Amino acid sequence: MALYELFSHPAERGYRAGLCSKAALFLLLAAALTYIPPLLVAYRSHGFWLKRSSYEEQPTVRFQHQVLLVALLGPEHGGFLAWSTFPAFNRLQGDHLRVPLVSANLLNWWKKFKLFSSSRIR
Repeated sequence: MALYELFSHPAERGYRAGLCSKAALFLLLAAALTYIPPLLVAYRSHGFWLKRSSYEEQPTVRFQHQVLLVALLGPEHGGFLAWSTFPAFNRLQGDHLRVPLVSANLLNWWKKFKLFSSSRIR
């Protein structure tokens, strides 16, 4: 013979505490920590989305005493003169090669450890 459940009643228990109990203070603290810190982060960071942004770099420039000089003679001649500190490039130039007297030195105009170069061709 099969048994049928005719009636069931779940046992519910309710717990009550005063406003000054540890459980009530924990519930209040948990609710406050859920809502207040995200609002403070949003206020402190001026919103969650960027309104304006910029990025700058200062390159490191070092003068390596390497030069490649090509001078066009004009549209009527159609020729050029060239010189370089690279020997292989100079060998390829043939009759177009001209060797100038060049002196170069490093100048630090603003004394802020930025290297600048100055070349003079005589």
